[in-house]
Amino acid sequence: MDGYSRKVGARLRSLRKQRGLTLQQVEVLSNKRLKGSLLAAYERGDRNISVTRLHQIATLYSVPVNQLLPEELEGMGEPALPPKLAIDLTQLQGLPERQGSILSRHVARLQQQRHDFNTPVVTFRADDLEQLAAAYKTSPEMLRRSLQEWGVFRSGEPGERPEIERESPPEPADQP
Repeated sequence: MDGYSRKVGARLRSLRKQRGLTLQQVEVLSNKRLKGSLLAAYERGDRNISVTRLHQIATLYSVPVNQLLPEELEGMGEPALPPKLAIDLTQLQGLPERQGSILSRHVARLQQQRHDFNTPVVTFRADDLEQLAAAYKTSPEMLRRSLQEWGVFRSGEPGERPEIERESPPEPADQP
């Protein structure tokens, strides 16, 4: 299938997971109108989804249909988010409670899931960012901007472990 079908599928999966639902639970909630195997094929981008199915899923998830579609249009608008985003844990600790409490809980959950406790950064995937944006009641793009403003965001290339930027030691003063 094409890239757009995969993007729609990733959005469907993200919304389902944000609601804490399994494929089987969606099947039960829909009174078996949406089979788990069919939804899985949509989520993988293996099958194109009809407008009728999009509407059924949107109704089940209690979201407008446009929330099931990717936000970006190829070749238009802002560039896509980098494949990975990393949160500098040292900077996270310095955030005020109002800004950092939700982010701290999300980071702790990711560390627990990944058994990744001894690193200076936690890398977010697209689904992680979407879930966190939902917790902040904002879009992933707006959250990314906020993370940059808060000074906790680091970008990394795929496969690269982002390094924490450190200030250079001050230059020694010239002594007369």
